[in-house]
Amino acid sequence: MFRYVQERLSRNGSPERLTQEFPLSEIVIGRGGKSNIILTSREVALEHVVLKSEGGKHSLEDLKSLSGVRVNRKRVQVASLSAGDTIQLADVEFHVEISGEDLSLVHKISSEPIKSASQRAQQVADTLQRLQIDTYLPSMRVVSYVGLALVIACWYLWPLVSGGFALWNSGPISSGHSLISHDCLSCHALPFAHVRDADCQACHAMSEHSSGMSQVAAHHPEKTFRCAQCHMEHNGDLGVISRDARFCTGCHANLGQIEDAPKVLDVRDLDTHPQFRVSVRDGPGKKRRVPLDDKENARDQTPIKLNHAVHLKQDLRGPEGPVTLECNSCHQLDKDLRVFKPIEFADHCADCHRLGFDERLPDSEVPHVAPDEVYAALFTEYTKLLLMNTSPPLTKTLNQREREMPRGTRGTSADSAVTVDTTLVRASARDAELQLFTKTACVGCHEVTEKPIAERTDDGSRYRVTPVTIPTTWFPAARFSHGAHEPFTCESCHVGVRESERTSDLLLPPIANCKECHSQAEHPGFVTSECALCHSYHDSKSLPDRDKRDVTEYLRLLTR
Repeated sequence: MFRYVQERLSRNGSPERLTQEFPLSEIVIGRGGKSNIILTSREVALEHVVLKSEGGKHSLEDLKSLSGVRVNRKRVQVASLSAGDTIQLADVEFHVEISGEDLSLVHKISSEPIKSASQRAQQVADTLQRLQIDTYLPSMRVVSYVGLALVIACWYLWPLVSGGFALWNSGPISSGHSLISHDCLSCHALPFAHVRDADCQACHAMSEHSSGMSQVAAHHPEKTFRCAQCHMEHNGDLGVISRDARFCTGCHANLGQIEDAPKVLDVRDLDTHPQFRVSVRDGPGKKRRVPLDDKENARDQTPIKLNHAVHLKQDLRGPEGPVTLECNSCHQLDKDLRVFKPIEFADHCADCHRLGFDERLPDSEVPHVAPDEVYAALFTEYTKLLLMNTSPPLTKTLNQREREMPRGTRGTSADSAVTVDTTLVRASARDAELQLFTKTACVGCHEVTEKPIAERTDDGSRYRVTPVTIPTTWFPAARFSHGAHEPFTCESCHVGVRESERTSDLLLPPIANCKECHSQAEHPGFVTSECALCHSYHDSKSLPDRDKRDVTEYLRLLTR
């Protein structure tokens, strides 16, 4: 067993001893918390020396301390201890006393009275108290009062006195609202209250999506929908249009909680986004949405005959020799590089698909118009042909007679009237009409039906062509830019176009194609794509004239 004895002289000169016993076979002396005997000297290592006792023999070992261990004034690494030996650790010295198997380390520390354990604990507490910074600082109550006074002085009194209210602005306003930056009441109509939707609608027209959300809120009063939930002003141009997907998925991840019968599917993120859906006809005046992977129903129902495989062959017969078409020969981007220009016969088809009708009129073609107008054009052309083929031509005879007549009577003589055999003209026009609508031009691309006998007239066509409206976009709710994808070939997304022989083939890229390049999370090599990249909450809508204001009203506010 080891004993640690602190010895000092009291104020009256009598020795006092404070003993601490350690019933262990070995103890560590040092400055650190893991030591058995803890010394306060800064020159002592955290674990300076270890003392061992075994079979009545005592020894020590230096624990690689910097200042070392000295026994009887000699520095040692390992040494045996005997009664009367002196152990020196840096500036601390111990005297060894041995009684049987017990070793006592006597430490004469000072001439001050030995303090009790409670006194030493209080001394430590006092020392810790002096080390705390709040001992030298004012109380929190004082700091709070001073801070409150500064806030009132800086943010309330100073703007009122100086007239500068910039300190009251919670952040930079967006450039779109710069004209009303000095008119806070345009948005903040009520003091200390949220900006109301009515204040936003004073300048902005609401879209169908927004009005639909208002209807949802009417059925579910517990749900709150406000413009300011997504459009947060006073963050510059970064906050007015939020692109955080959580503003969308907060509702669209589980639409059943908001609507009783949602019309769209739940979407949590791009990875779980359902297959794209297109609108197809489902009876007269009706449409329904079907996914692209529904090959039986997802079909282009445009009543026109188009074979991509034929049109994309090399060296097609063209008006001036062989020609090879590419996708952009017909599908040409509009100026905004987002959508394509409408397909028009005159711009995209007329060069190769001529509408001639008679070898005797090689330069004449019927216009690409309604059947009744086509027949009227045929009747006119054959009438002119009949007039030109008389011997001499009737047109020349009429001109000569006109010149021979006295002045003042030209154009009035009954002799100048010409009667054309309309029976022959009509027969020729009907024959050409039959060829155009059933064998050559029109029937090659259009669905042509013959009118019932009861609906036919002498001056009208005998055929009816199913009206054609070629869709310019298949995803009206999506914001897609073809211009942003120009570095890639059309067939990279529209797979199988060169093998397509039917008009009903949509050839639209499924969502799996998009996921090859787009990802909602940030990944190297992928385009980070939040919901707002492809979707818009509410599209642009014209503001009613009654709600529009004079711009000079805002200009006066800027010059104040």
